[in-house]
Formats: sequence, structure tokens, C-alpha cells
Amino acid sequence: MTNHERQWGGLGRRAFLAGLTAAGAGLAWRQSLLAAAEPAGSDRLGRLLPQRQLGRSKARVTALCVGGHHIELRRTTEQSQAIIEEALARGVRFFDNAKEYGQGEAEKRYGQFLSPKYRDLVFIMTKSPATTAAAAKSDLEESLTRMKCDYLDLWQIHHLTSPRDAEARLKNGVLDVFLEAKRAGKARHLGFTGHSNYQALLRMLELLQQRGVELDACQMPINLCDPHYESFTTHVLPVLQARNYGVLAMKTMAYGAMVGQRGFGPAPLPNPPIKSGITPRHMHHYVYSLPVSAVVSGCTTPEEVRENAGFLTGYAGMEEAERKRLLDLAKPHAGKDMERYKAAP
Repeated sequence: MTNHERQWGGLGRRAFLAGLTAAGAGLAWRQSLLAAAEPAGSDRLGRLLPQRQLGRSKARVTALCVGGHHIELRRTTEQSQAIIEEALARGVRFFDNAKEYGQGEAEKRYGQFLSPKYRDLVFIMTKSPATTAAAAKSDLEESLTRMKCDYLDLWQIHHLTSPRDAEARLKNGVLDVFLEAKRAGKARHLGFTGHSNYQALLRMLELLQQRGVELDACQMPINLCDPHYESFTTHVLPVLQARNYGVLAMKTMAYGAMVGQRGFGPAPLPNPPIKSGITPRHMHHYVYSLPVSAVVSGCTTPEEVRENAGFLTGYAGMEEAERKRLLDLAKPHAGKDMERYKAAP
């Protein structure tokens, strides 16, 4: 158990499972709801989706971010272009990517269909899985080249898998390369991500604190099943909130498993919570009701983009009783079969 876990673990479980009603946390929760309800702005393409602030930074991002993995995954370039253009038409201005997605092919498609016409309007993030300084330097230059960008809006240390992994990457100079990229203007904001082990993120936060460094963002799984199994929401989110990080929620539907899609792994899927009366709208609204800056959602078609953007139309928050009801409905479905990307305890 890390120091952060000892300090925040009990508070996190009580506060979030009861609706985050503790005094300080409750204030930030209310602020996140107000941010979602603020009038949307507009630009030369039209009206934007609601925006939220990215933690301590001055950057504001649309509350929906289109995930980069599905931009390329088994899709033609024409299909990728259609997803990107539909997202722009629906007011999305936040776009995710990573070096690994299609071995750089997803980034190339941003370079084809996003950056050339719309770089002045969009907030682009990508991620590096580098475990050494040399690899991180190479990843940065390759990502900028593929996406035809002079700079990244957000660059993230990708997929921390364990406390030892976090320690090794910092020891090998990865963080130093990221900090230098920010000083050089090649990355305006920095962050880190984790899919499988919440303790890896807590260890990263400890190591950053020891270095006297705070990054801007953290991306991690947050969904209705998460609080019941190896939870990022209850263990990490309170710490990120206290340290004013921009929180980027991913796997809002457990990589599709919560709606009966295969998600990760070849084994048969469990009965999805959607059969218990939990709809995709419920799933998204629950996450938006938490103190997160954005939901990163992979969309496989323009229709999915429209649906996900539509979840923000008229969204005005969620009452504590409704959160509890949905969490109770999701609890029987939670566990390693649903969130297969998590490391088993």
C-alpha cells in the first residue's frame, strides 16, 4: 500500500461511493457539474460541445474527446475521415491518439484529415510507451511528423503497468524528456496514463511529488463497474482532484464490454449491465457527473460519434441518489470478467 493509498484510500471509497459529499470534494464535484452546464462556445466550424478546464492548466477542452485507437482499428482511410469530420461537425475539439495505435497509422490519419485543415481549432494529445529517454525522444519526433504538427497540446507517458514500471521509467530519464519537450514548446501540457493497475498511478504521483514536479493530466478507466473492482475511481481520483490534475476518463463502457461487445480477451462476455436497465446514456452521465475534464471515447462509426455527442445535450448533472442507484445496479456485473484490462489482484 502506498502513502497516497494510506492517506486517501478510505476517504476516496467513502466519498465517491456515497456521492463525494465530503466538504472539499463536494465543492469540486459541484464545480464540475457547473462546468458541464456552461454555455458552449463556437468557432468557424460551428457550435462546440460544453468545455471543461484541464486541471491546473488554463486549457479548456470539450468534455467529449474522440479516442484515437478506433480511428485506425480495422478501418479504411475513408471511414477514419468520416469519423473525424463527424466529430468536428458535432462540436468535438479534443482528439486522442498514441504511437501504438496501428503502429503509428492512427497518427498518420490525423496528419491526413485533422491537422492540415483544423490544427488551429483542435486540442491534440498523443502518448508514448517509451521506457527509456532515447525512445521517448524518438517517439516525440515521430509523432509530430506523422500528425504534421509543430507541437502537441498534451503528451502523455503511456500505460504505466505497475509501481516498478513507474519507477523504472523515471530512473531511465523518460520524465526528463517530457519536461524538456514542454520547455522547448513541443508539448504544451504533460500527463500520464494507466489501464491496468491503479497502484502504478499512485506510485507515479508519489515519485512526481518527490521530484517537486506536477504534470497536468492523468488518463484512467472510470465507469460504473470500476468502483467495485480494483478501482481507479475510489483510489486515484481523490488524489488527482486534491492535486488539481485534469482527469481524463476512458473505458466508460469497459471497452464495450458493458454493452455486450467483446472488449478485451477471447473468452465469452458476462451479461452486460445494459440488461439490468443501465443504458449507455446512464454510463456516460455517471462519468460526466464526476470531477473529470473529459471522457475519451472510441467511436467506430459517425453514428457512434453522434450518439456520444448527444449524451451531452441537455446534460445538467446527476443527483446522488441516481448515482447510488446506478452503482448498485452495476455491482453484480463488476469484476475481472468485465474489466479485463485490469491486472488481477
